[in-house]
Amino acid sequence: MPASPHVLVIGGGIAGLSLSLFLKRAGIAATLYEAYPQRTDIGSGLQVAPNGMAVLAELGLAGRVAGAGIACNGMEFRDQRGARFAAMPIDGAALPAVTVKRARLHEILAAAAAREGIPVEYGRRLAAIEEDADGITARFADGGTARGDLLVGADGIHSRTRRLILPDAPAPAFTGLVGVGGFVPRAALPPPTPAAEATMTFCFGRPGAFFGQAYVDQADAEGLMWWSAVERARPLDGDDRAALTLDLVRRQLLAAGDGWFGPVRDILAAATEMARPIDIYDMPSLPRWWRGRAVLVGDAAHAVTPHSGQGASLALEDAIALARQLRGAPAGAGAIAHAFTGFEQERRRRAERICALGRRAGDSTKRSRGPVTSRLQRLMMPLFLRLMAARQRCIHGYRVRWEG
Repeated sequence: MPASPHVLVIGGGIAGLSLSLFLKRAGIAATLYEAYPQRTDIGSGLQVAPNGMAVLAELGLAGRVAGAGIACNGMEFRDQRGARFAAMPIDGAALPAVTVKRARLHEILAAAAAREGIPVEYGRRLAAIEEDADGITARFADGGTARGDLLVGADGIHSRTRRLILPDAPAPAFTGLVGVGGFVPRAALPPPTPAAEATMTFCFGRPGAFFGQAYVDQADAEGLMWWSAVERARPLDGDDRAALTLDLVRRQLLAAGDGWFGPVRDILAAATEMARPIDIYDMPSLPRWWRGRAVLVGDAAHAVTPHSGQGASLALEDAIALARQLRGAPAGAGAIAHAFTGFEQERRRRAERICALGRRAGDSTKRSRGPVTSRLQRLMMPLFLRLMAARQRCIHGYRVRWEG
């Protein structure tokens, strides 16, 4: 590895953008290559947990993200009639959790990268990787190439980089759920109390009936996010996706929730469009996260389900951890292997534990659990959440610091 390496970052999402910013701070040049054209309609919403906000604070961006979203103080769990049967505060961390539109988080990171002069090339879909003693070459579907000293696959759960460097690794595992959801204008709903605005609400109806809601923006147009999950035996194909319309999802949710209580009905009635449904996968444990001059980060290495609430935050943690390892790598032969090995050893155990937690949380919403199991689950939820609170404090209190 030369004294001033150049890193090819495949993927211009949360992991890739934040990594490029930390590499810039370390004095390491990076160029990002994003498969899709530049766009603003990026997914629905997400929560950046306190551990993720701590990484954004290291970049000087925590205030911007907090201003773009809504601070979340806790979660509550209600039945279809609105009765609250459990709650869990988000505490034990110096920084709040923030619910925010994914597009706004991406916009903030992309703007920071632009201010730092970090080049981003759109419409560059990775096709092949060639490595030799002096460096690594990325070949793209448009016929272009890029040459660097290292390559980072930050290209998501269906990572092309992972398939190229670890062809025998397990494929992402479909969880049996498809995520649906969208946004609702604030003006279409009664004004929330401050406590309601700062609370993420999970509602459970009949077995398999689940509905979540959270405020994500002070703006009127897309102020509240809603989401649910549709149980399926296989991922969506083209016809399935076209058939899964907002009207169908609305009817199915209302029926499965046996009508639901007022706020849920109001949100579903006010919804005028739905984000693109997503097949929910997670990533089985990989035999390794790197090979030669290429390494995986974020969902490419350890995708977690949305039920974990940690996808974005783990990607942010990976970014600071890998950049720090590269900054501190010893000079000379073996520097790349030293940095990549240190990164994987630092990150693997935590990421895989959170992946397992997310999988269990998703399984708890499935119809197959039956009415008796679902009823027992609700009765046990307060005790379970008290037991989980200590684990959540450990997850939220985790810090990957740039210095020290």
